[in-house]
Amino acid sequence: MKSGWFAGLAVAAVILDSAVVPEIEILGARPDFLVLVVAYAGLVFGARPATIVGFILGLIVDAEQPDYLGLHALSLSLIGFASASAWEHLVRGSLFVQICVLLGAALAHDIIYYVVYYRNHLDMFARFFVRFGLLGAAYTAAFAVVIHVLARIYTWRSIAGVTRA
Repeated sequence: MKSGWFAGLAVAAVILDSAVVPEIEILGARPDFLVLVVAYAGLVFGARPATIVGFILGLIVDAEQPDYLGLHALSLSLIGFASASAWEHLVRGSLFVQICVLLGAALAHDIIYYVVYYRNHLDMFARFFVRFGLLGAAYTAAFAVVIHVLARIYTWRSIAGVTRA
């Protein structure tokens, strides 16, 4: 049941990243829904499945840029493993912890991806990361609040026995 939901979320994240995210950018920074799916896969399933989810999603996204094939796969699989390891040692239900883990995951993803992408021009990496990476990571982590609220509503409905009319 959970894996079916995550497959649907993964497809939705790929579609949102390509179609919706360019429309909702703020000051050039964009939220990264793939990082959200991979980090929450680490929360729900653990390190190995989150790493696999990150690798598969990364390969799908890398198909758009064959020059850097495997770079998103590498960064998302590392994020899956690292976020799952972080979830094991932290209070999972805390909103602050979720925001911190997602902020760290988004920052780490951008660092891994853009250090390799700008490997010969680290000055460009620094300028790009300060301008877009920090704000994009904060924007991605802000979605943790929305996800946390939706999860609380869903949990409350299942506890209270609210059914659809």
